[in-house]
Amino acid sequence: MSRLLPLPRHAWFVLAASALLSLAIALAFPLLDPDEGRNAEVAREMASNGDVVIPHLAQMPYLDKPPALFAAGALFVKLLGSTPLAVRLPAVIASFLTLYLLAQVALRLTSAEFAPRVMLLTAAAPLFAVLSAYVIFDMLLATCVTLVWTLLALEVERGASSKRRLLMFAAVALGVLVKGPIMLMWAIGGSAAAAACSRSTKPLVWLAWWPGWLVVFGVAGGWFAAALQRHPEYAHYAFLEESLERMTSKSFQRDQPLWFVPAVLLAGALPWSLLTPWRWPVRPSSRVAAGFVLFAAVFFSLSHSKLVTYLLPAIPALAWWAAEGWTDRPRGRVALAMTALFMPVLLVAGFPWLYRAATKTSGAPLAQAIAAVGAKAVRYEDCYSPGTDFLLGTPSSVVSALGHPVTSNYVVRYRTTLRERGQWRLFDTPETAPKADVIVRELRRGRTDPPPGFVPFHEDSRFIAFRRQPLPELPSGVLNPHVRHRWPRRP
Repeated sequence: MSRLLPLPRHAWFVLAASALLSLAIALAFPLLDPDEGRNAEVAREMASNGDVVIPHLAQMPYLDKPPALFAAGALFVKLLGSTPLAVRLPAVIASFLTLYLLAQVALRLTSAEFAPRVMLLTAAAPLFAVLSAYVIFDMLLATCVTLVWTLLALEVERGASSKRRLLMFAAVALGVLVKGPIMLMWAIGGSAAAAACSRSTKPLVWLAWWPGWLVVFGVAGGWFAAALQRHPEYAHYAFLEESLERMTSKSFQRDQPLWFVPAVLLAGALPWSLLTPWRWPVRPSSRVAAGFVLFAAVFFSLSHSKLVTYLLPAIPALAWWAAEGWTDRPRGRVALAMTALFMPVLLVAGFPWLYRAATKTSGAPLAQAIAAVGAKAVRYEDCYSPGTDFLLGTPSSVVSALGHPVTSNYVVRYRTTLRERGQWRLFDTPETAPKADVIVRELRRGRTDPPPGFVPFHEDSRFIAFRRQPLPELPSGVLNPHVRHRWPRRP
């Protein structure tokens, strides 16, 4: 795209309404553990230590995901502090860019009426709307995937362009830095499915443009090489354990039945997934979009690792496919109005319940309680609340010999290697951990008896917290019963 086209008024209205909804969600709800709290704390630690190559969590190397999302979050943490809005802004901005990109390509390939329609369908999809204010990798990945298939649609209809291909491969490189090799699967597998839907090899030609792969290997490969210098085992972990094992085995306990993917796409695009008069796409661009949707449906149905968020990158392509079937007849306008109002009405009506549910899985109540007692040093014993550390703006000590509370597969599997390198920052026992003003334990483990010298002061659905009991002031010469006295030995 050599120049940006002016958007129709309706398109700007959709952009503004979507951005306001995303910001409202970002400001209204606390960070959810484990995903949001963990990703937020990794971003905060990156902002604190300045290490943009190796992310860290609880001061431990966190190599379960590449650094791009954390780096974006760290930038806003530097600007806005440890607030939920700061770490949610990358997703808000990515959702805005995705809609704007859809509009620009739609204006070039379709019409001024199609552009706001595809934007509205995308923005109104519950899966897109919710994750547009969520600290997770998939919204940034969705932007990268959308950039690839929309520019591929332009290439199929308008011919190849070196500048356009450079943008496509730059999106692939960024997607790899966001979520790893899965971006390569979206680019290659989506293009192959688009070729099948188009009955043409045109969607595959761009993959043979070798300068683009230099960009991918130079940018994403450059980071990977830097990570390998410090963690040589990372190649085995990233490609075999984190990627191949995740997709081909049930060891991650994320397998779902075959109906899972269609159900997510149907529910994630309500109500227009039911209101759309679906038909096989006519436009070449819609067939490219359909190819990426079909790739997602087949790939994630066959995969043994399925989460709702994995399907987010398919929503803009599904909306493009759907938009071709909508018309401007009165019935169509009523259906579009229902679609536009669905998420705002749902959020307003369900806000009390949603807020309570979010608070139960958030580290915010614990952070507020710790801040209220003025505690400086916090120790977690066989548990961890990264969202609490993020909100308090400081790391805590974590007692765990195995590393499971950090929820990092890399840490758990390579704890021996990390110990040998001197990079293990967890503590095997409470006795080896630093002195703490607050001790936090997990309720489900049943350890509710206070440690010696501590009293309980907070309990929520997950944790019980104890604060150090201040010693009472006693008259001179009276022994304090809370102190273990060591008597001098007789000579």
